[in-house]
Amino acid sequence: MKRNIIISIFLILILATLYALYKYISFTNHYVSSDAVFVKSDTLTNLSFKFPGKIDKIYVNEGDKIKKGEILAKLDTTDLKIEKKELIQNINALNNKIKATIIQKKKLINDINDSINITKVKIDKLKNLIKAKKYTIKAKEIKLQKMKKDYLRFKRLFDQNKISREKYENIKTSFLAFQNEIKADKKVLNSMYDDLKELNLTLQINQNNKKDIQKLTKLIKSMIFQNNALKEKLALINQNIKESYIYAPFNGIVAKKFANADEIVPAGKMILSVVNLKNVYVLDLLEEKKLKGIKKGCKVKIHIDALDKDFNGYVSKILPASAATYAILPRDISSGEFTKLQQRFYVRIRFDKVPRGIKVGMSGEVTINKCKKGD
Repeated sequence: MKRNIIISIFLILILATLYALYKYISFTNHYVSSDAVFVKSDTLTNLSFKFPGKIDKIYVNEGDKIKKGEILAKLDTTDLKIEKKELIQNINALNNKIKATIIQKKKLINDINDSINITKVKIDKLKNLIKAKKYTIKAKEIKLQKMKKDYLRFKRLFDQNKISREKYENIKTSFLAFQNEIKADKKVLNSMYDDLKELNLTLQINQNNKKDIQKLTKLIKSMIFQNNALKEKLALINQNIKESYIYAPFNGIVAKKFANADEIVPAGKMILSVVNLKNVYVLDLLEEKKLKGIKKGCKVKIHIDALDKDFNGYVSKILPASAATYAILPRDISSGEFTKLQQRFYVRIRFDKVPRGIKVGMSGEVTINKCKKGD
């Protein structure tokens, strides 16, 4: 009897072992399990200021919910705003000076051109008058030669007592008067030449004044260049004022606060870390031998240790390089020494529905249902 019981127990143990072995083989044929599992998020973002300064205010605390575009922190912009105000005043003053100089230049151009045109007209007119006066004098000198002959002839006749004194005196007076008239005309002609010299000098001065226009042109260009430099500086200050604020890049939660108000921070120092918990995923480091039958879309049972619950999910991506590929100190196999090691690959797993209470960094286990050959 005892022997039969022992045999029965032994058979039961063998059957149980065979069943367990069957279940294990069946499980390994259909499922892959792993405990190298961590909750991650691509939206875990560290926020910082782009330039140094004193923190004026941080509007959120760790754990606070945030909305995209919400102001989270700001630097003290008092000095920047004072500098901006001074720059705007300098730009406005320089703009007014540029406008006034442009008006001055236009007026100078008009005045010089008008003066040159008027002077040229006067010169042309005076040259014509001089030409006419020279012709008049020449004609009078020819006439004077004839009158001189008549005067000398009448003088001889008078000396011979052949004509009366009255007639002689009339001829003499006419001759001398006409001679004086020519002398007066020559004085007028000389005066005209003096006026012509004066007009030519005025024309030369006006033409030289065009150099003042060139000076004003250079001055305007210099002021415009200076004004553009001030505008660039103003644009930079406006950009700095704009970048003195940290805005929420997405809807999420403040994960970590690294600084406080009134603290002076350098450019790039982390101020806040924010995360979107609706965009979390599970990262599994899966051994290369277990990758067979695993591909995008395979169903996954996810167990999160901290929540002590199971959740449904699916494989969203299998990264193309092993974890060791990105190691800081990769293995050196150039010497020929090589020990074969099991490599691990990153497998991303998404929740069907993101569970409440999930946090980045939690660990757990996954069981991946291998996809069928048609899937």
